[in-house]
Amino acid sequence: MQVCPYCQEEVKKEAKKCKHCGEILDVALRAAEEAKKSSGGNVFNVAGGSSSSSSSSSDGNFLNKITCLDWGLIFLTGGLWLIVVTMRGR
Repeated sequence: MQVCPYCQEEVKKEAKKCKHCGEILDVALRAAEEAKKSSGGNVFNVAGGSSSSSSSSSDGNFLNKITCLDWGLIFLTGGLWLIVVTMRGR
């Protein structure tokens, strides 16, 4: 048994996480969690192969990602709803 350095409770020597306070005891696992938190936890940065903060998905500006097809679908569905609403009013 070992003592958790965060809550001072006894945990198993091979424990990776404290069952009492939930803190990560394993050094490698803690480093991975800290890296994940510092990158914002955005899995798309890893999938895209770039961890730079210049991507529009990380700064929250989703309008830069909307393509011509997206705009066409937005106007098409909006236009259909406009026709439906005006036809119901007659």
